[in-house]
Amino acid sequence: MDIDLKTAIQQFLIDQELKGNTDRTILFYKKSLNYFTEFIGKDIKVKDIQLTDLKKYQFAIKKRPRYQSHPFKPTIDKPITSVSVQTYIRALRAFLSWMHQEGYIENFTTRFKLPKATKKAIEILSDDEITAVLKGTKTTTELGLRNHCICSLMLDCGLRVNEVISLETDNVHIAQGAVKVLGKGQKERIVPLGVYTKKHLLKYISCYRPMPIYETKRLFLDKECKAMSSNALKMFFARLRKKTKIDRLHPHILRHTFATKYLMNGGDIFSLQQILGHTSLEMVRRYSHLASAYTTKKHKLYSPLDNLQRRRNG
Repeated sequence: MDIDLKTAIQQFLIDQELKGNTDRTILFYKKSLNYFTEFIGKDIKVKDIQLTDLKKYQFAIKKRPRYQSHPFKPTIDKPITSVSVQTYIRALRAFLSWMHQEGYIENFTTRFKLPKATKKAIEILSDDEITAVLKGTKTTTELGLRNHCICSLMLDCGLRVNEVISLETDNVHIAQGAVKVLGKGQKERIVPLGVYTKKHLLKYISCYRPMPIYETKRLFLDKECKAMSSNALKMFFARLRKKTKIDRLHPHILRHTFATKYLMNGGDIFSLQQILGHTSLEMVRRYSHLASAYTTKKHKLYSPLDNLQRRRNG
């Protein structure tokens, strides 16, 4: 069938919408496939795409500067990470697979493999850094308490960025000590709240949350009294990173910290899986290994024999 790349992408994105994928997922596909379009040309007929074209694109995307077209792009150009390359190629492979199913092209996915990516070690915040993060937000102002609640939900409940900003007032159940969260894949789950987080959420909802300028059930509002966006949250973390001087501070490290500390404090991997909203135990096991490593470090402090020797020596 004679169809150009631009039309095929339009059909693919419509198909993703019909499948019920989120706006964020569709935007990811659109952005990723736009890079491929820029490389190969939007008017090319999909039947003319060759395996060599795909491999050349993969090589070219590796050289793409990090943060290109980003409003806060750094002055020094660095290539994108291997994880980002893998992500873009994964999107292209999904598109190629869809075109093959539609009968537009041959099956490239068996020969156009997903590239390997460096597996980064999971980092977490220390207790002192957690304290610095919480102290970095004032609980006596409207925006300060909002930000404090956001950090608490991430550190105490492991919520993702989108889960925090999409949280609605109707789904915050202080008396029951839980929130209903809309996670990845439009899947809802119940997440328990700690006493500390309940206290600050109640204070925010009862006394500090402003009246929204437009009707919305979103819990967290920006300074213009509109539903808070993910960009606004990321900008808050950029300011907090500068204030706390924790260079590796980003929203997801709070989720990692919660998961690891939860296991270190005696939680089990099955309940953690439910709280985090993971469909498999694979990621949760990574947290389990990390928690074990930190526990091993603590053993040096609490070892009965090591402590006995220290007392004898002095």
